[in-house]
Amino acid sequence: MAISSELIVVLTIIGAIILDILLPRRLKFIIALVSILGSLTAFLPIIFQFANYSSPEIMFEGSYVIDKFSLILKGLFILVTYLTFLLSVNFVESDEYYQGEYYFLLLCSLLGALVVTSSRDLLTMFIGIELASTPMFLLSGWKKGDQKSNEGSIKFFLLGVLSASLILYGFSLLYGVTGKLVFSEIANILIQQDLAQSPLALLSAILILAGIGFKISIVPFHSWAPDTYEGAPLPVTAYLSVSSKATGFVALIILLSKIFFDSGQGLGIVLVFISGITMFVGNLSALQQTNPVRLLAYSSIAQAGFILSPIAVANITGNFEDGVYASVTYLIIYAFMNIGAFLVINILQRSIDSEDMYDWGGLAKEMPLAGIFAVIFFFSLAGIPPLGGWFAKFVVFRSLLSTGEIFGLSLAIVGAVNAVIGLVYYSRISKIIWMDSPKEEIQSDEESFIPSPLKVVGFVSLVLTIVSGIFPGIFSNLGEASSIFFNS
Repeated sequence: MAISSELIVVLTIIGAIILDILLPRRLKFIIALVSILGSLTAFLPIIFQFANYSSPEIMFEGSYVIDKFSLILKGLFILVTYLTFLLSVNFVESDEYYQGEYYFLLLCSLLGALVVTSSRDLLTMFIGIELASTPMFLLSGWKKGDQKSNEGSIKFFLLGVLSASLILYGFSLLYGVTGKLVFSEIANILIQQDLAQSPLALLSAILILAGIGFKISIVPFHSWAPDTYEGAPLPVTAYLSVSSKATGFVALIILLSKIFFDSGQGLGIVLVFISGITMFVGNLSALQQTNPVRLLAYSSIAQAGFILSPIAVANITGNFEDGVYASVTYLIIYAFMNIGAFLVINILQRSIDSEDMYDWGGLAKEMPLAGIFAVIFFFSLAGIPPLGGWFAKFVVFRSLLSTGEIFGLSLAIVGAVNAVIGLVYYSRISKIIWMDSPKEEIQSDEESFIPSPLKVVGFVSLVLTIVSGIFPGIFSNLGEASSIFFNS
């Protein structure tokens, strides 16, 4: 079998552990270089497999599958982790924090995310989900002397344990009633024995939805997100809001479409209501925030409602191909514009010692590059053309309206209202840093505020955000990936 991205990540993890043991303190930066190079190297098999793809590669009797759907998402997770490493370099170099453990935990989380994309049985899926999320309990509390960091980490850990219990309980019900682990075999038995719409199957689906709902921070499982995001280091917060959330969504998409696709309209209606409420709670709460990290935390909750909405309606109509196309497209574009938004917050917080965005007046005039990043990434999150966010919202609205169902139309109206609400607070930060007067004299040199690794993150995210809006055809492969995923 050809070398896989998972194998390269495992070797990188082993290398990071060995170097952390052997290297003296002053040479620990080598671990960062190894981690960055390892994540880039792990991207190469994805490119090779995608370019030479002919049919899904099925392993372990159907438990693990590599198809275009998984390859695209593996590429997303690897690239997001690479950008997170670059965001982390200046942060971890501080003497306050250990280096080896930081990169080891991030790489373990990446490995879990890669496993989730290809997992097609209950055991592998659970291991992947927990491997992706468990390291984040430690990383979210990495600022060990900070009370907010400790509080957010404890809340995250306690709710995370509850989440894992709910998922495992739901999986155990499925295994108990079918005696099978592989998704396709479970689905066949549920259909053959007319159990797909039984109370037991619905209870299992609700338990799994509740458990994964915590991972993706949808209402009412979102309470941990603002405190954890605020207390965690900014690179970790960026990773949590993108990769960790995407892992949960990938798991939810696979489970809903491979096991619960014949569960009837009841589950879909529940998801529709959760999606709409999540948008409103996230956006209305974000309007009231003055701390930009908490603002992005509530924004992340609202965005989860947008990502969930096509899948919710697909559970009613049964058209999972279009629903997955919309959700995955939104997920990929959202990943890069949200990393860019956290990069902006990182740069601005480095320049002035204040967590109140109203103290940031005039910063863009001293740091025009950061100001340009802010306008592009925040307006993209709001869905303003020609930035990538408009296409992300377009495919979601098209998916909802094309159903012809009252639930799809209603959710599209809710989404349109929330897009307007989102524009208010997304544009507020750009207005403050460009148009407001500074509260104190700012003497700065732009180069001192934006180290080279942060510039790389900014320009990579910038290019992907702009290109995805001006040339949305680059995502046409997602449609093919969805088709292969559901017909295989």
